[in-house]
Amino acid sequence: MDKPITIVARIRAAPGKGDALAALLTEQAGIIRASEPGCLAYRLHRSTKDPDLFVFYETYRDAAAEAAHHASPHIAAYRKRRLDAGLATGPVEIEYLEALTE
Repeated sequence: MDKPITIVARIRAAPGKGDALAALLTEQAGIIRASEPGCLAYRLHRSTKDPDLFVFYETYRDAAAEAAHHASPHIAAYRKRRLDAGLATGPVEIEYLEALTE
């Protein structure tokens, strides 16, 4: 049986675009939680020290659920909207985590 996949991702808003990015990310989080049964957790956070920094904590049932997430039409639409509006700067930083406890 595949193990759950946990990801921590970081994205930085373009200057002056923090609130607009927050709105898009919040909308996207709701879509993911509502439409991806393999997504066990999807939590969006905004730094209290750096309001242009957003951090996601995501857990997927297995590798197939994570692959379905990345291949979904709503993720493609989100990326296009983010890019077209110039909401983020730099690459999204993604870190995969292995659970040591349950």
